[in-house]
Amino acid sequence: MVELQNGKQDMKKNWIYSLIILLSGLAQTVQGDENSVPNSDLEETLVLGNRQADYSIITEDAEKLVETAGALGDPLGAVFALPGVVYSSSQEPAVRGSSPNDNIFVVDFLPASYIFHAFGVSVFSEFILQDFQMYSAGFGPEYSNATGAVFDVRLRDPKNQRLTTTLDLSMLRSGVFIETGVTENSAMYLSARRSMLDVFIDGDDISDDGVEFQDVPSDSDYQFKYRWDISAQQSLTLSANGAADNAEAELTDEADFIQSNPDFTGEAHFEDSYSGYALVWDFVSDNDMQLKAGVNQLIDEADFYWGDDYSQKYRETETSAKFLAAKPLGQYFSVRAGGEYSEVDVEYYLNLVLFVCTEFDPDCDLTRTERIIEENAFVYSKDSVYLDFSWYPSDNVQFDLGVQQQHNDYTDETFTNPRFAATWRVTSATSLNAKVGRYNQLPELEYILPETGNPALKSQTAEHFTLGVSHELHDGWSFNLEAYYKTLEDLPRSLSADDPNGELRYVNETEGRAQGIDLMINKNRTGKWWGWFALSMSKSERTNLATDVTQEYFLDTPLVANWVVNYQWTPRFNMGWRWSIRSGQAYTPIIGVQQNPWFEDSVLPVYGEPYSDRLPIYNRLDIRFEWDIVTFGKDSKIILDIINALNYDNVEDRSLDYDKVDSVDDEVRTVDTQDIGLVPALTYRVTF
Repeated sequence: MVELQNGKQDMKKNWIYSLIILLSGLAQTVQGDENSVPNSDLEETLVLGNRQADYSIITEDAEKLVETAGALGDPLGAVFALPGVVYSSSQEPAVRGSSPNDNIFVVDFLPASYIFHAFGVSVFSEFILQDFQMYSAGFGPEYSNATGAVFDVRLRDPKNQRLTTTLDLSMLRSGVFIETGVTENSAMYLSARRSMLDVFIDGDDISDDGVEFQDVPSDSDYQFKYRWDISAQQSLTLSANGAADNAEAELTDEADFIQSNPDFTGEAHFEDSYSGYALVWDFVSDNDMQLKAGVNQLIDEADFYWGDDYSQKYRETETSAKFLAAKPLGQYFSVRAGGEYSEVDVEYYLNLVLFVCTEFDPDCDLTRTERIIEENAFVYSKDSVYLDFSWYPSDNVQFDLGVQQQHNDYTDETFTNPRFAATWRVTSATSLNAKVGRYNQLPELEYILPETGNPALKSQTAEHFTLGVSHELHDGWSFNLEAYYKTLEDLPRSLSADDPNGELRYVNETEGRAQGIDLMINKNRTGKWWGWFALSMSKSERTNLATDVTQEYFLDTPLVANWVVNYQWTPRFNMGWRWSIRSGQAYTPIIGVQQNPWFEDSVLPVYGEPYSDRLPIYNRLDIRFEWDIVTFGKDSKIILDIINALNYDNVEDRSLDYDKVDSVDDEVRTVDTQDIGLVPALTYRVTF
C-alpha cells in the first residue's frame, strides 16, 4: 500500500496501539485434542513439531502458540516468542534481520495480504486455526516474491456434526462461531468477531498526547469455510473472509508529529479493510499422486484523511490461480511441480505531502517535499512456476533440489532461483540439515509509483544459507540449533532533493547482511507441563553503496531470549508465563536542533550517526491463569492475563521533547515513549 511514510506511521504509533493490541486481542482459548499423533515430514521445518493428519483438529504445536502467556489467545500472537522474531514499529514480525515488508503470508494454500489488524492482532479466531508454520530462511521453491520469511497458516476443515453455536460476549471482543454438517459429505463453519471497546468506552477516556479520539479504534473480521468431500479421494473447499480497522481522532498541536508538521492539525480518519474469496480443489489418487488447484480474489482498500485536506485512497484487487502436482517416483524419488499467476488491479488517489525516505533513513522528517495531488490506475501481472525433486538414497538421508522461475511485467524482470536442502539423520535421534537458496521480491509500490517513487527501480534479491542440528531427547525434550547467513541486494536508497538524480527519488544502491544463531529447547506436552526456551544471537546491517558506509539495521537486535512455560496444576486450573528479554532497539541519537525549513515557528532535530546508539534492555514477563468452570450446566472459562507483570519501564522510542524545546537556542531535550505497563485483563467465556 502507498503510505504517507511519516504522517501515517507516526499517527498509528500515537493512537494508543499498545492498549488496542492488548485489549482487542483478548480472545478465546482453544480446547485441543491431545490424543492425535503427529507424522514426520523431512520436507518441512515446522515451528515446534510435526503436522497432524486430521485437518479438522488443531495441532498440538499450534495449540501451544494459542495458549502462550501474553498471546491473549491470538493464534499468531506467540510468534514473537519464537527464535529470530522481533517486533517492528508496525507491530508486525521482523524475522532474522529482514524487514517485515519482506515477508509473505499464505493461508490455505493461497496467497494472503492481510492477516494482522492495524494494531498487531491477527484476523483469525482460534476456533478455526489448524496449524501454523514459519519458515525463517531457506524456504522451498513453492514460495515466491519474498526475501524475508514465510508465514503459512492452515485453517482447519469444518467438522461434520450437529449444529453448534458458540457465543463470546465481552466488552473487549465479541463474536459468534457456528459449525454444522450440511449434507452427509459436507460441512461448514462461520466465525465473526468485532472489538467492543468503542461501545463501552468513550474516546475521551483514552485521548492523550495531542490525539483526541472521537471513538475508540475498532476492528472486525470474519471467516467462512465450506468443504464438500466429493469422494474419498477428492474434495472442494469454498471460503470467504474479511477484516476492517477504523479510527477517528482530532490531532492537536500537542502531538509531537504535529509540532514538526503543523499542517497535519485537524480531524483524522483511518479505515483499512480487505475481503477475500477462494475455491480449492484437492485430489489424492490411490498411487499417492496429489493434485491441488485453487483460485482466489483479494480486495484491499484504504481510506485516510487528515489535517489540511490531505487524503489518500487506495484499492488493490488481486486475482490469483495456483496449482500443485506431487507424485512419488518409486521408493527413492519424488517430484513436485506447481505454479501461480496473479493479476493485480491498482487504483489510488493521493493528496498528500511526500516524504522521500526508506526504513534505513532515521531523518524522515527532513525529507519533506512537495504536495502531490494525483489519481491513477494500472494493472500488472506476476507469475511463477517451480519444480522440486527429492531423492532418498537411504532411510536416513534426503536431498531436495528445486528451481523456481518468476516474472512480473511491472518492472519487466524474470528471475530463476535455485534452492537446495539436505537432511541427514545421523542417529535415530539426531539430524543435520542444510539449506541454500536465491530469492527476489517486487519493491513496495510506494517506491515504484511514478508519483511517489522511481518506476525503473529493480526488484530486491537475497541469498539464504542455513546449517542446523536437531536432537530428540527423552520425555518430550528436544533441541534445535541453526546458524544462518543472508545477503540482500538492490534494496532502495532514497535521494535528497539536491542530489544530481534527485528527481528519481529512489535508486537500487543499498545492500544488507544478516547473520546469527537460533537455539530452541522444546518440551512437548507430557505429564502436566510443556514449554520452550528460545535464544537468538544475531547481527543485521545495511550498506549505502554511494558512500560505502555500513550501519546497523534499525531492527537489529543482537540478543533475544524467550522462556515459555505452561503448567496444568489441576484438571481445571492451568497457569503459564512468557518471559522475554532482548537487547534495546537501535536508534539514532539527537545531537542538536535546527530550524524547520517548511514552517517558521517550528524546529526539527539534528541527528547523529544513524542507529549508533541503543535504547535500554527490554524486559517483560506475562502471566496467564485459566480456570475451567461450569455455569448453569454450561462449560465456561475464566482467564486472567497479567501483561508486563514486573511493570518494567520498556522504552520503545526516543524523540525530541517539543514541550521543552521550541527554539534552535534551546538545549537538546529528549523524551522516551514507554511500552505498555502492568495491565491485568480478565475474560469470561461460556459455550452452549
